[in-house]
Amino acid sequence: MTGEERPPVPARSAPPSRALLRARYAWDTAPRLAGVRVRWDGAVHARLTACSPPHSPVRLCYEGLGDGSRHVLPFLRQRGVETRETRPGAPVDVRLSGLPARRVPPPGPATLVLPFRVRLVVPVGDGPEALRARISARERRTFRARRAARGWTWETCADPRAFDHFYQRMHLPTMRRRHGDATRGLPAGLAYECLFRRGILFFLVEDGTRVAGVLCALTRPRVLTMRLLGVLGGAERHYADGAVRALTHFALEWAEAHGFSHVDLSGCEPFLSKGIFQFKQRFHPECRLPDDHFGGKRLVLRVLRDTPAVRDLLVANPVLACGDDGLEALYPHDADRPPRTELAWRCPGVRRARHLPLDTFLRDTAGRA
Repeated sequence: MTGEERPPVPARSAPPSRALLRARYAWDTAPRLAGVRVRWDGAVHARLTACSPPHSPVRLCYEGLGDGSRHVLPFLRQRGVETRETRPGAPVDVRLSGLPARRVPPPGPATLVLPFRVRLVVPVGDGPEALRARISARERRTFRARRAARGWTWETCADPRAFDHFYQRMHLPTMRRRHGDATRGLPAGLAYECLFRRGILFFLVEDGTRVAGVLCALTRPRVLTMRLLGVLGGAERHYADGAVRALTHFALEWAEAHGFSHVDLSGCEPFLSKGIFQFKQRFHPECRLPDDHFGGKRLVLRVLRDTPAVRDLLVANPVLACGDDGLEALYPHDADRPPRTELAWRCPGVRRARHLPLDTFLRDTAGRA
């Protein structure tokens, strides 16, 4: 090589086109593609296996749809259940299986069938009085007091620089601080193209400073869907001050004033102990199966061994289960572990709550509590 020659410079890959970004977003969210997506995932991406190590108090295994690594496993790890990807076949106490709904086997002993995820949707089309009546009285009082004390206002912004500010200085720091390695979200390019350019970006303003924001999608007629949120710098004090709760109130007010029929607060895993469910339940949303691919997937929970740690886990995390006529809330309990009825369940779409006596439910499992 002469002094004039230089090694070739690797070509940079071109950023995805807008059409490709929109197609990718539709693959994850579009109801019209839900059936195809479920069949694809069931055939191609159904091999994830994650197990607890042998020394764990609860030896739990998740197997099946790869969505479990982004939704089910992070929730369990927050509850102290250690899991790691492994080969199938290890002895376990509890088995969770992510399956297409059409592949769910007939009910067996010590088995529950749960939705993979649920959606929480607030009707806003009946006017401001109906909307206020839907929100719990305590939540309304708290919001009014904090709004007055902090002088909160809100604004929308379509400037691309506002998106950069929101995404880099609010959304990413908040997700890192609150979720760490379990963070789920959208890449910046996809969020800009499919949410910002086609949706609404709200900011909460305090003393002239934007302290929180939420990026909402307009993917269905007259439905506003809250997708990405964050507080300035990811600072915990903004959460403690109620900034995220205020964003929800303002989004509901804005949607009602602009002729929307519903605000989709987005979804969560089917556990009443999930903090997001308890927070959003204050707005009395309708609890539904998602209309995207998650609506066609189920989470089958089967207890194989009855131990004190297994019972502790079940009682601590009441579930939303698929009943014969819709969703129902189940509160496991036994003589030493009362049901966690302080975890609210009431919202349209959940037909009933039932206590689940573990002595009966676990009768046919191995081991002894």
